[in-house]
Amino acid sequence: MDGYAQLIEKELREGLRAHFSVPDLYEHGIACVEEKLRESMMFSRMTVLHYRAFGGLGNGIYRAAAAVELMILSLDIIDDLQDKDNKEMVWNRMSPDIALNIAIGLLTLSQQMLLTSEFTQERLSGAVRLMNEQVLGAINGQTTDLLNNIKSEEDYIHMVKQKSAGLLVAACMIGTLLATGESSGAVRGYAEEMGIAAQIKNDIRDLVNWDNKNDFWNRKKTLPTLYLLQSLSEEQGWITDYFEGRLQMEDVAHRREEIESIIEHSGTYLYTSVRMRTHYYNYLDLVGQLGLSPSWKDQMLAMAD
Repeated sequence: MDGYAQLIEKELREGLRAHFSVPDLYEHGIACVEEKLRESMMFSRMTVLHYRAFGGLGNGIYRAAAAVELMILSLDIIDDLQDKDNKEMVWNRMSPDIALNIAIGLLTLSQQMLLTSEFTQERLSGAVRLMNEQVLGAINGQTTDLLNNIKSEEDYIHMVKQKSAGLLVAACMIGTLLATGESSGAVRGYAEEMGIAAQIKNDIRDLVNWDNKNDFWNRKKTLPTLYLLQSLSEEQGWITDYFEGRLQMEDVAHRREEIESIIEHSGTYLYTSVRMRTHYYNYLDLVGQLGLSPSWKDQMLAMAD
């Protein structure tokens, strides 16, 4: 898979060079792409992996995979602008109006690049339809997230399926569809499980990430904070008061060590870690049921590590 990264990067750079004609737009857009290139680029890699695993041939998949990565990048930028976090990212060091314009441009460019990939019109139409469905789902999930309108674990899982897990579904299924001409329910199933496991892992990390994105200070309803709030004793009710806005950050900021101790002893880490592993093992089981060669299965399993 390592050689794929260079081919995807080439498509990304050529796409921006062709369509971002205003020098400042191109310069800032490339800076955002280069920020993304420093990450794992898991979504585009999963697109290529599924295309090859399901028998796809030729180099057209690299433009399609770059389109998927641009879709993810555009939504990452919008998400960070809305949540006002991840301040170290290059787009958060730009003026918000320029960053938003870049995000809109990248999202539109993702559609253009997918539509001009070297596949039959029928397969491209199906891939674009799939991408649009998952982006619209992610917008619905992001709205729920922004409103913090999550009241139960079921609400949380539904939101994750729409948002982060749904985007992983798009990456995997676009590769599969371009290879076979068909949507795969099996691929959707294990991609959702992998996406849910990854999101729970991120939310466990963000619960007490005091230096950057902190879900406790932000009163964000996630699986860990939902469990924590249900586990509090009467003496710990001040945490509920904080989450419901009756106390402000300055009222509880000095109690950070106490917060960490309450989280530790509440079983929050244990419970959410078990839930994360359950979804991860579901992913492993579903991948194991695929009629693919062991080498392709091994690569899919490795992507979840």
